[in-house]
Amino acid sequence: MEDTQFREKIINRLNVLITLGLDKVGGPDGMCLADKISRLSELGLAPSEISDIVGKPINYITATLSRRKSKKTKGK
Repeated sequence: MEDTQFREKIINRLNVLITLGLDKVGGPDGMCLADKISRLSELGLAPSEISDIVGKPINYITATLSRRKSKKTKGK
């Protein structure tokens, strides 16, 4: 197996573990997708990395983060 294929396989498995971990955080109902996106962003992940983990397009991620940010500034 080539080095790039090996890296992609490892990254894919780590993304699965992260997703499963996020599903457990919210209890039996789980976290909503916007909460997951916000949490991953707070942990320092780039929108492209978050996109890979949650399986949504990058423009969806950036729009969600933007909406969350504007809600926080309006609430203060």
